[in-house]
Amino acid sequence: MKRILSTLTLAAVAVVLSGCVIALGNRGEERPRPKANTLGQELTDLKKAREAGALTEEEYQAQKQRALSAQDHK
Repeated sequence: MKRILSTLTLAAVAVVLSGCVIALGNRGEERPRPKANTLGQELTDLKKAREAGALTEEEYQAQKQRALSAQDHK
């Protein structure tokens, strides 16, 4: 009876520890970052959003200026 309990306890400890090892092992992995849009692509997307009515003219101009300013600072 003691042998069965020892075996079950050892199995339970092994399962718990393997889960911890897996969880700790995945912490250092970096997720791939999405590619940054080029300035041209961002301006094109903004224009399409304005034409579709998703942005007002004022919002479009503000976002366009932000994108151009960000490009100047690179």
